[in-house]
Amino acid sequence: MSDALKQKNFVVLSIALFAFMLAWSVGLAKPLIDFMDPQSEAVSYIINKGVLAIVIACALWKMGAFADVGYRKGAGFFSSIASYMIGIPLMALGILSLMDPNRATLTPMEIAPWVVAIFLIAFTEETLFRGVIWKALENASVWTRAITTSALFGLMHFIPAGMGDFGWGMAAVYGFSAGGFAMAFAAMRERAGSIWTVVVAHILFDIAAISQAGNVSQLLEPGMETYIRFATAGVLFSTWGAVAILLINRRNRKLGAA
Repeated sequence: MSDALKQKNFVVLSIALFAFMLAWSVGLAKPLIDFMDPQSEAVSYIINKGVLAIVIACALWKMGAFADVGYRKGAGFFSSIASYMIGIPLMALGILSLMDPNRATLTPMEIAPWVVAIFLIAFTEETLFRGVIWKALENASVWTRAITTSALFGLMHFIPAGMGDFGWGMAAVYGFSAGGFAMAFAAMRERAGSIWTVVVAHILFDIAAISQAGNVSQLLEPGMETYIRFATAGVLFSTWGAVAILLINRRNRKLGAA
């Protein structure tokens, strides 16, 4: 298969998987979840994201494309360390959320199903956005890849939340914050040269946030405090990610000129 045809296949795959994930999230998953009648929100997420994980994994297996989308060794040990350093504020925010005295954290038994759900969330979201779509935009600049994947990531969180129980106001700040986080994830992806560090950072952040909030519904409970918290996070992390990408670009140009 020629490189041009392979690249075209990734473009088609990214569009198809994005459309399926969006449709699945806003309604297609509901009949299956209702039929299986899960007894907790965590199990609902396991069912929901489990199907998405199977679809994405099967598509990549059929194409033999796991390495192409970032599941490979990457640029080396020091690049991985540098990538984690970019993600430190994300993980720190998750850990700091555990220190909120107004809510009790989940017990180990309560958090266990959420760990499974969060692993599936991180796998599906990072594989699609920082994996398949990132690869589909391989010939574009890193700024184009970062902004496009971040905007689509925010949109994927905005639409399902708005069509769900949270309202469009909460959905807007939630989608905006997700887009901000995605800019930091994009910088991590570019620096590491692989997707592994981004998946790990995503898992650690979500585990900390969910274990403190109790579940997604409480995490997104509408209110001025929630709006301010998510909007602030969106601004801070979009800025942090953009600065990191700027520095990575400068470093790459210097290495290219050497």
